[in-house]
Amino acid sequence: MNQDDFPSDEQRLLIDRSRAGESLLIVAGPGTGKSRTALAMALQKICSLPPSSLARVLFLSFSNATINRLAASIGYEFSELDRRHLKFMTFHSCASEILSKYGRFAGLPFPVKVADKLEERLTAIEEGQDESSNTYPDFLYSLARNKGLLSFSCLLPLGSALLSASETLRTVYARHYPLIIVDEFQDTSAEQWHFLKILGANSQVVAFGDPNQIIYSSLHQATERRLAEFETWKSTSADGSLAKNFRCAQRPILEFANCLLQGSRFIPTESDPVKFGVFFRNQLRGNLALLWKQIQDKIGPGQTIGILLPSNALVEEIASGLRNPPLNSSVRFPVYVQMARDEAAYDAVLLALAALKDHLANPCELSARKAAIALLAMNRSWDSRARISLDRLTEIAEAILSHERGDGTTIGRLFESLETQARFRDSVASLIAALDDLPAFKRTAKRLIAHPSIISGAKNVLEPELPLFDQLLKKRTPKGLEGEDAFEGKTHVLNYYKAKGREFDYVVLVVDPRQESSKTPVSEKRRLYYVVATRAKKWLGVVYFGADHGCVLGPAMGRNST
Repeated sequence: MNQDDFPSDEQRLLIDRSRAGESLLIVAGPGTGKSRTALAMALQKICSLPPSSLARVLFLSFSNATINRLAASIGYEFSELDRRHLKFMTFHSCASEILSKYGRFAGLPFPVKVADKLEERLTAIEEGQDESSNTYPDFLYSLARNKGLLSFSCLLPLGSALLSASETLRTVYARHYPLIIVDEFQDTSAEQWHFLKILGANSQVVAFGDPNQIIYSSLHQATERRLAEFETWKSTSADGSLAKNFRCAQRPILEFANCLLQGSRFIPTESDPVKFGVFFRNQLRGNLALLWKQIQDKIGPGQTIGILLPSNALVEEIASGLRNPPLNSSVRFPVYVQMARDEAAYDAVLLALAALKDHLANPCELSARKAAIALLAMNRSWDSRARISLDRLTEIAEAILSHERGDGTTIGRLFESLETQARFRDSVASLIAALDDLPAFKRTAKRLIAHPSIISGAKNVLEPELPLFDQLLKKRTPKGLEGEDAFEGKTHVLNYYKAKGREFDYVVLVVDPRQESSKTPVSEKRRLYYVVATRAKKWLGVVYFGADHGCVLGPAMGRNST
């Protein structure tokens, strides 16, 4: 959005209403200047605070990507002093803050510790708990009560319960956060909505949302009810005056996105920044590389390219192929792309390796069991179908304990290899190679091969003393609580859902009709493609392969869909 264009008349009116202390529900589509408007509201609120005030404007969202984007937007808008009055948080990190400060008044041990999914899984496996069991939630709450270990799934219910039980605490937070700004309100869950109603009961709340970006049909009706509940809660009416798109100056891109949403026909002209290409599945890697080269030749400084694909499996396949072109390929140049990374899953690999090295240094039943726990947790982090049970744990622990380095088995060869590796990072490749020879770990090994940055991420791990596993576990911070690391670079490869909340100058949208389940409602597919298409700021290319029979993209591409 051009600084000279801000604020528009519609934005100025909303900012004035916010200045008057009015709570607002603003319904606006992608690129309509919601972030700039929200930041302007925050700035005028900060300017009204006494100089010595400790109050802050709280920005809340369900999405780490949204939080990072908002935090990065403050730039030139705010002085260093002003920034001290801003707080960017996810719902979970906000609940965590409340429980860390005041949880002892509700019977929780002090201090409490937040456990991300990896640490929760390590603890559950050690305790013989099955994630799919009906009693698993009770186990997590018992960890919170008895050990002060808070899983993500406990944060919002416990935070809501604590706020509900204490009028004094609600008053404290109303003074601390007199203005709460919620982005992507349409994607808040029932638990997040309940938490917001208690936290913001005595605060001014401004919520931004777009029903057209509620992808899942199962959530659509619930979210529409939530919008109506917000109107009742804060005695306001939804405002839809923000309609102009400032992110994308290319009207054909917006028209195409709306055609996807409405299921109507779009016929591009030669000069439009919306282009289509059709080719066979086995041509995908090579054609994406060629298309990337064409964009690269005309891209400006600091501009970004987003390659958006329908599944994680395809993301990893294409990212790996672009970085490492096959020897027999006619397109041989590498494309260095960035993928979204699950930091907890990355840590799981390093912890598993550390536990194996601990066992190598001090082989015993305890170290074998710890290594087996770490391997099972790592396998589940990368393969959702991986089996975890007490019998499986015992089986792996016994296999680790019974095999010796040099005995010719896969585990024995792994131990022999680890013993000769001087650096921790060199051992990661040995671990991945060994996993590829073990049937239960093959899916994990295949995925790890597509993530070479795991090896580079291990370069800072030192081994001054053992046990190494305990050192790494102690140094970890919960992943996903305060927001994920923003992965920088010119070219990004993401699945459709990971692209939500992001934007790129040039977008390549890869469409495979075979990825569209016949059980998924057409309205849900249309909203998904609408969200993906609106990530583009300057140019949108649609790479399409396979028969388009029944594909929701058919009508938008000017094709007949039956």
